[in-house]
Amino acid sequence: MADNGKGQFSKSEVFVGGVKAYLYNGDTLERYVKKQGDIASKQGRTAEPFQIPLNVAYLVHGRGQTYQSTEGIAYKFLEQYYEKTKSEVPFVCVTFDDRNHGERVVDETRNGSWKSGNVHHAVDLVSMVHGIAYDLKLIIDYLPSYLNLEYFLPPGVTEQQKVVFKYRNILSGVSLGGHTVIRFAHMYPHLVDVLNPVIGCSALSSLLLNRLRGTSLDSEDKYKSWFYYDYSELSLDEAARKELYPEAFHKYLAAEDASIFESFPFAKIKMFASFGQNDTLVPPALSKTWVDLYLNSNLHSEAFIQSDAGHEATPEMINKFTTWLVKYINN
Repeated sequence: MADNGKGQFSKSEVFVGGVKAYLYNGDTLERYVKKQGDIASKQGRTAEPFQIPLNVAYLVHGRGQTYQSTEGIAYKFLEQYYEKTKSEVPFVCVTFDDRNHGERVVDETRNGSWKSGNVHHAVDLVSMVHGIAYDLKLIIDYLPSYLNLEYFLPPGVTEQQKVVFKYRNILSGVSLGGHTVIRFAHMYPHLVDVLNPVIGCSALSSLLLNRLRGTSLDSEDKYKSWFYYDYSELSLDEAARKELYPEAFHKYLAAEDASIFESFPFAKIKMFASFGQNDTLVPPALSKTWVDLYLNSNLHSEAFIQSDAGHEATPEMINKFTTWLVKYINN
């Protein structure tokens, strides 16, 4: 049980549309809602709705991992949030297994890379990103129904005061999860208040084509925006055209990457992005121009590149994010 946000945090299961999700610190909500409901009742009828804010962080894990990897991060988020803020607004976290991961594995080999023998690596990776995004949308849509917080309000206060719950959704993802939360925010910007991609990439076509072509770090091709290239300009061999990187796939992914680069809701969503300077699997330079656009469009956003880190979510990344988060989320 949680004690004012410190000590041991509660953990419970929420089964949403066939997806088992895990809720952390949810036991703090009943007392908070009852207190806010009493305040609303004493205020009497008002012209504006009485808002009850709630901070909910959804954490998406990386390829080859399970919800347990983001569970550890969730506990760190909770500990540091309550250490760094005096706000009464509760903070809860949600994790779940990605598609084809953990308890949801269908075929483990399809989580593999080209090097591991999965010829469908590119299509498997990106289709999984979208599948996870759809699962995340499902959980976000239905979590209020499972929580049923209206039940804890005093009788009649919802109608009298027009009480509404303001869910502030914080999306945090690591690696594959980082790719996912970026795309989720592009697809459903109205559902995202804070974006926290960790060692993720905004341009998956560039990431995958560099990986497929084995582009060296010193090559001029390394950081090209491949989503602006026609399929014929990629100079792929027969094997790549047949299975590894189909033309229909490039057209689909390139169009999405271009849209993310040109039309992302930068100004609407606050972002704190983290990268490892020595990350060779998902080089931070692939997202540099996009991140620069973000920082120039949203003055509340920040990016942290850790000089001694590779492809990993480090304690420093978590600490800097939570320090940044408490400055903005309750304002």
